[in-house]
Amino acid sequence: MPAREPDCSCGRGPSVAQGKWYGVRSYLHLFYEDCTGASPDWDGDGSSPHGAWAPLIWKVSLSTGTLFLLMGAAALAAGSLVPPKLEGIGEEEFMVLDVQAVRYNHALGTCRLVGMALCAAAGMLGAV
Repeated sequence: MPAREPDCSCGRGPSVAQGKWYGVRSYLHLFYEDCTGASPDWDGDGSSPHGAWAPLIWKVSLSTGTLFLLMGAAALAAGSLVPPKLEGIGEEEFMVLDVQAVRYNHALGTCRLVGMALCAAAGMLGAV
């Protein structure tokens, strides 16, 4: 019965099994001819060693981070570029406080704060 060569899984091949490495040419030969399509991190049954959740997690975190960054930038732009309204109308002795202008200016400040929080959250998701 002829001797059977070991199956290749890009971690062992004819040169690796015998303990011989011949440099770059042997690596390329091992990769392209001995291991046609196999990779060291991939099992033959189609399952990844990191699980099926790893690609899904980074895709969701990247898309959520991008969405948070766009919403945060829009909120920062709206809070910063829209001019505030005058709250007090009148002279020193007779001052009238415009309640709607106070609420409007408070909403602009809240918009800036939410924009900064969303940009920070997007940065954290991007780092993850």
